[in-house]
Amino acid sequence: MADHNMADLNDTLVQASVKIDDGCDHSQRIVWSMNQKRYIRNGLSPARPPAPQVAAVRIEPKKKPRKRGHRVVQQAIGAV
Repeated sequence: MADHNMADLNDTLVQASVKIDDGCDHSQRIVWSMNQKRYIRNGLSPARPPAPQVAAVRIEPKKKPRKRGHRVVQQAIGAV
């Protein structure tokens, strides 16, 4: 049997080839970070809100861009 190792999700090659969705709702954290300067000005320090899990974790391959034909590219730059 072949011995397969788990891939490191923080590896640059892995992040370049797959899209990782953690399934958490970060909207409240985004609003909290936008209000940070207001909180500092008013002397408040509210706790960072949680990011609840709303969907399952998904790992999908990134879609490769469509390759355009040579003639289309030449027309776009005005060579033909």
